[in-house]
Amino acid sequence: MRLKDNSVIIQGIRPELLFAMQVVDGVYDTHGQELVITSVVDGGHDFTSLHYSGGAFDARTFYFTDKVLHSVHREIKKRLGVDFDVVLESNHMHIEYQPKRRS
Repeated sequence: MRLKDNSVIIQGIRPELLFAMQVVDGVYDTHGQELVITSVVDGGHDFTSLHYSGGAFDARTFYFTDKVLHSVHREIKKRLGVDFDVVLESNHMHIEYQPKRRS
C-alpha cells in the first residue's frame, strides 16, 4: 500500500478508515496489484464529501480489467460490511465509512 504522491494528505483520518485501507490492500494483493491511495482529506470533492472529515479515501483502479474490477469491488464490499460504502467511479474506487442505523 502506498500513497500516490506527497499531495495525498492522511492526517485526521478516522480509525475505521485505517481498517478499511488494510482490508482493501489485502484484496488488491490477492489480485496481484498494489493499493495506491489517490486521495484522502485532500483534493477537490463535493462539499458534503466525507473526505474532508477523514471518512473517505479513493483507490486507483486503472490496472484492473472490468471483470476483475467488479470482482474486487464485490469482495471489498463483502469484507467491509454495511457500515462502509464502496463506489466504483469512472477512474477510481471511493471507499467511505458511513455507519448505518441499527434498529
